[in-house]
Amino acid sequence: MKTNKYSLKITLGVFLLSTVIAFANNNDPIKKEKDKDKTEITPVESTIDLNEEYLTEVHENAAQEEVKFLSGIVAKYDVRNSSKFESRREPFKTVFKSNKGFAEVTYDNLGRVIAVEKRLKDVVLPSQITKVVFKRYQDWTIVQNKFRMSYKQGTDVKKTYELTIKKGNETKRIRVNA
Repeated sequence: MKTNKYSLKITLGVFLLSTVIAFANNNDPIKKEKDKDKTEITPVESTIDLNEEYLTEVHENAAQEEVKFLSGIVAKYDVRNSSKFESRREPFKTVFKSNKGFAEVTYDNLGRVIAVEKRLKDVVLPSQITKVVFKRYQDWTIVQNKFRMSYKQGTDVKKTYELTIKKGNETKRIRVNA
């Protein structure tokens, strides 16, 4: 019974991932502009190229697949195709949700990611984080974790883990900056 539920979850996950990727890759990379009677074809910079700095900064030392997955969606999303965007001059905010949390993203008028606040729960912890925690809190068990990542274009990425640890009947919450 557990195997069937697990297989169903994997199948559903693969289907949702492929659907998201299909929609993310469904952007026309060529923009047509009319100039009187002739049509000129001008290449448009892809969203991945626009958001290369964001991906590099966020993926550096990121062990969690959830973080990388959500960051990939944020970087590939072409906000210029949103009906609510309408060629704005001011920043545009939107929220991406996953089963582990959400990312609140601010794009500029070209579709570049300029700020992200990401909050996820129960992510796979990097081994260096668990080593530090278990060294300092021997005989304690990590029972829950929350991950918070803050990105602002041109500044360092801030990553914080809030861990709930337990030893017998005693429970503590600790923060670890990554």
